[in-house]
Amino acid sequence: MKGVFKMRGSLLSLALVVLTVACGMQDTNAPVPQPDSLVLGRISAIRDVAGEPGVREVEVQEGLPDQMESAMRREGRLVPALDKDVTVRVRVTGDTVCVAGLRAGDLDDFRVGQEVAVNPVQGTTAMTGSKLITADAAEFYLFSAYRLRFLPRSLESVPDEVTAPSDPRRIDSAGLEMTPLPVQNGKVVYFAAGLLPGIPVGGNEGSPVGAVRPGMRDRSGVLAPWAVGGFRPYRTARGKDGWGEPRPVELPDLSPDSRARITWINDDETACLVEATLADGTRQLLAGQRPTAKALWGKLERLDVPGGPSVGDSQRFGRQLKALVWTVFDANGSDLWLSTEGKPGQMLEPRINTMGPEWAPRVGPNNSLYFCRADRQLLFAGGVVQEVRLPGAQRRPLLEAVPGKDGAVLFFRMPRYTPGALDWDLAVAARTGSNWGKPVALDEWKPE
Repeated sequence: MKGVFKMRGSLLSLALVVLTVACGMQDTNAPVPQPDSLVLGRISAIRDVAGEPGVREVEVQEGLPDQMESAMRREGRLVPALDKDVTVRVRVTGDTVCVAGLRAGDLDDFRVGQEVAVNPVQGTTAMTGSKLITADAAEFYLFSAYRLRFLPRSLESVPDEVTAPSDPRRIDSAGLEMTPLPVQNGKVVYFAAGLLPGIPVGGNEGSPVGAVRPGMRDRSGVLAPWAVGGFRPYRTARGKDGWGEPRPVELPDLSPDSRARITWINDDETACLVEATLADGTRQLLAGQRPTAKALWGKLERLDVPGGPSVGDSQRFGRQLKALVWTVFDANGSDLWLSTEGKPGQMLEPRINTMGPEWAPRVGPNNSLYFCRADRQLLFAGGVVQEVRLPGAQRRPLLEAVPGKDGAVLFFRMPRYTPGALDWDLAVAARTGSNWGKPVALDEWKPE
């Protein structure tokens, strides 16, 4: 348990700033910028902000959560005596991610009196006088959810719901599921899956988390080198009794420790593009073919595309599938490139490629482009880049969105806020007008 609460920067850095900056400082109404640090305390009020629809202010009385104080005493660590009169007013907007359990929700999931942890938006923390701090919330956690996510070593045990989904006959598990690709009107879905590292609890690192699927063990029963922390492609098909057990997609010539995922496959399942990640982190873009959907995949051929030595995350599109969009990775991030028939590849325009990392390009109806920028799912359509949102007053993260053939449904992955690495699961949302409806776990979704 030693060192459980050594968190990013310093767990108590904001509190220490409060104590040091306040000394010798005149009481003034002019806010003074402060370092952005974790806010800990108890909710004392929640109210709407006048003149700002959709924005709410949460008043937090700063202090160590009871759970943290108890753990520090148990460790024999000194519990600092903080000024309990400091109030933090936190703005919660539609861009805030609110987490009261394993899934992101809304601020309505929180109540006055609950202990919370708040990660501020960079550059928004300020102090007015010596007793008031203001900040915008990037992430707003119930402290029990924050503790589970970032401080698992302080727990005596992990709730069963965190590790229990481990049935290899189902699509989603407590491990990693990503890169959904629907074909045959959504009746077949390809995706990538792997195990997450064990959760460190009570001094033990724990066993790998997730469904141990066919193909993850070698003939001697030992987990393959890629299985924990990596991923390989799987296929599942919808039958009269529901989704079938996901089966591994056998791709030739992959080294035992390389990660791989299919990022595009044609509707008759005879041609695909594969991103393989080598042990040194370099990505390769490979193409596979086979004569029929039931045949074995032939030798994977490396595609020679411009941009750099590390490329992948690609998709073919167009009537004859001769257009190609792909991702170029480097040490500073990633950008999207495009090649059309008879033309060399080039970077996409500045409205799409920015200083941030762009990845996961997926072409939708009417040449719309779904893509990710860092941890945001975006859509470029009609000359405008917009964020893809799920229903809710606050933001519910999703990534790797790909529309169905007619654009009526959207496949994507969404997180569970588990210890260490996030547990990503696959989900589907139906279009409702110009928006997307409530997400449904892929295991529970039935194609029409």
